[in-house]
Amino acid sequence: MYAVLQTIVHCSDRAAWSGKNCCRAHNCIMEFEDVLEKLGGYGKFQKILVWGYLAPASILMPGYFMSQIFMLSTPKHTCLLPEFVRDAYNLTSSEEHTLRTALVSEDNCRVFPLDALNSSLVQQIVDNADGLRNQSSWLSPGDLEWQPCEDFAYDNTFYDVTASSQWDLVCERSHLPSLVFTMTSIGSALGTILFGTLSDKIGRRRAFFITVLIAIVFGFSSILVTNFIAFVVLRFINATIMPQIFQLPYIILLELVGPKQRTSMLAIAWMAWTAGLCLLPLAAYLCRSWIILGLFCSGAAIINLFYARLLPESPRWLLSRNRFSDATDVLTRIARTNGVCPPKSLANDLERVQKKLVEEEKVARSSTADLIRVAKVRRNFLIIALSWVANAGAYYGMSINVTNMSGNEFVNFFFLGLVEFPACVMSWWAMEKVGRRWMSVFFQLMVSASCVAFCVVPKEAAVTGVVVVMVAKFCCTASAMVMYQQASEVMPTPVRSFALGAASSVASTLTICMPYIIYLGKYGAWIPFAVIAACTSLGGTCSAWLPETKGYPLYQNMEDAEKYSAHQKFFSWNWLPKDKSLQQEKELNATVDEKEVNLISNGSSA
Repeated sequence: MYAVLQTIVHCSDRAAWSGKNCCRAHNCIMEFEDVLEKLGGYGKFQKILVWGYLAPASILMPGYFMSQIFMLSTPKHTCLLPEFVRDAYNLTSSEEHTLRTALVSEDNCRVFPLDALNSSLVQQIVDNADGLRNQSSWLSPGDLEWQPCEDFAYDNTFYDVTASSQWDLVCERSHLPSLVFTMTSIGSALGTILFGTLSDKIGRRRAFFITVLIAIVFGFSSILVTNFIAFVVLRFINATIMPQIFQLPYIILLELVGPKQRTSMLAIAWMAWTAGLCLLPLAAYLCRSWIILGLFCSGAAIINLFYARLLPESPRWLLSRNRFSDATDVLTRIARTNGVCPPKSLANDLERVQKKLVEEEKVARSSTADLIRVAKVRRNFLIIALSWVANAGAYYGMSINVTNMSGNEFVNFFFLGLVEFPACVMSWWAMEKVGRRWMSVFFQLMVSASCVAFCVVPKEAAVTGVVVVMVAKFCCTASAMVMYQQASEVMPTPVRSFALGAASSVASTLTICMPYIIYLGKYGAWIPFAVIAACTSLGGTCSAWLPETKGYPLYQNMEDAEKYSAHQKFFSWNWLPKDKSLQQEKELNATVDEKEVNLISNGSSA
């Protein structure tokens, strides 16, 4: 869900700049969306990409992102006595069980020093039932210390083998699965920067297929290695392609459709993502082995290679690199697939689009410093970043904590994924009916309240605890949808992409720490939920100081951010009537159009 939403927000600034035409006598500014309309608009080519690529790719995405939860699941385990102990004293199965109960600690991590074991002590343990309840009655005097258990038996009810059972990631090594999650989070954060820069240099399409090759090579190799350190390193490298393996082609698709279709693409993407979330536990249950599950999810990346001929390079990127011939070829291919004859003016149209794209980049670069300079914009950015941190931490934390919850982890994961369907529908309805501001506050505080409720639910009420977590996940998903929509509307266009990218980077700090926060749950199941409750409570409270954006036009500059929220009262809905909204949008567009014409004119004269 977060990969899908981050991509859409990443591209929202382009939509804001590209929603209108503006002409002045001899100098007409051409929008890229105008070119697409001449080539068939949302035609056959775009539909093939949406339904032939976007939908199936979104279903497969949870396998890349979330399969590690099941691969690193830790089944119930017991400490095994060495074979020489079992054989040396000729014990029956019941006597062996009695001996093991006495010699092994309650947490199944430590064992009585076996070199101090003798026949008389074994007989005393077997014959004396009280010895099991009071180990001091049979422990030899002296400074005998418990020794770490070296061999374990694992419950095979749901798994034949997991990475945790293969490498005995239990007891003193029980923190190592958290290390794997942390390293993959770091890899993902670094990969976002690396492949974001790379895609700007060599193109979206080439960068995407590089991520596909990395996913295949390092995905398979990380599963087949027999050394745990090598596994961690390879999973770290493999994580650098997340979420870029999804974002790069998705950006291309967003740039090939108009603003009206972007909402439909969002709906298709999150529905497919949620369907993939619900199918993942079924795949894990049927595979039973972490190796089979890992190979299955890594092998799914091979499907992306079949899109090599279908997926074009981004025409916007080609224009930004002055590759008019290549951009013309891509758009001509789109037109022919859509059954449209390319207009003769295509080359001239692209030249005008390229000029405007260059000017927009200059404006964006010059306005980035205003993010810190303008007080109200700076305040809004800090609140958005805080809410982003709270929501990302809550969503990721509840996802990886599923193996620590009571009950069947496959069923729990399925229901935690299933609640995202109604959550997204509810959030969209609430945003349009009630507004962004108070819905963001409400859903974040509901996440906090649900987590607090989990902390006070008795341990014996396992079903109640699972239901409470489902409510928290529902509210977290709804909060994320509202928060992303609000964030894209509350930041001015020149700094929107940079601000949201920076907020996403800040949020990655908590996702890096979250695996170890979840690990603290072994000392108390309430601890991770207490941390999530504190974060979402702070984020929800601070979100009340964001301006309401329902009905308001997008902020096109810093002055708009100051002007439209200046007269909003704190304890009110602050909706803008529809007639005033349309009037302000017309005035805003007229102002922006004049500024853009001046920019183009200045650029031409320069």
